[in-house]
Amino acid sequence: MATEQRILLINPNATEYVTERMAVAAREELGAAWHVEEMTNAGAPSIITDDAGLELATNLMVEAFEKGRDPLDGVIVAAFGDPALQELKSMLPVPVVGIAESGMLEAAEYGNFAIVTPTPDLFDAINGLAERYGVRSKLAAQLTTETDAYVLMSQPEALVATLRGMIEEAVADGGVDAVVIGGGPLADAARELAASNPPCPIVGPVPAAARRIRKMIEGA
Repeated sequence: MATEQRILLINPNATEYVTERMAVAAREELGAAWHVEEMTNAGAPSIITDDAGLELATNLMVEAFEKGRDPLDGVIVAAFGDPALQELKSMLPVPVVGIAESGMLEAAEYGNFAIVTPTPDLFDAINGLAERYGVRSKLAAQLTTETDAYVLMSQPEALVATLRGMIEEAVADGGVDAVVIGGGPLADAARELAASNPPCPIVGPVPAAARRIRKMIEGA
């Protein structure tokens, strides 16, 4: 492997702070020998919460690469709906991974898993992704918050407490061996929850994507 590998982390939503926090999570996982460049999807929703947001994000990302955006040595699509993932895999000559793809595949290695997320309008899309990735039979549950996603993600302490309660609920209901934190903007919360003696393995999808793309590049 070259001395430094260059990964492009794309935040499919338009919030630069979210891009920065996800890039921090990827850098912590990959280490100093890897360079993570950030791209924020200007013009997309500030948070992707529904199918319309996924479609807009997809179109903008495809357009960016059609105009000649450099994919570097690999690309992480860092939104839990994996917008444009299949299109970019077809278009680009480098490995491309999605955080939903990576999080689900890693969680499935533990057995049955649940997804906790503040975006219930993406449940159908997430089920479709689980089917595409061959893990639908292991997706035991999707749990969502009662509080609006925009409100909850502006309150970090409340977000962590809410997600912790959902994790405990998923495990208490039985048949869950791991939990995926379903959202790129939840990267900091996922890290905190994984470090807080959880009742089962907690999969942060951004670190999972970093691990996956590292394995793909190093095995190439």
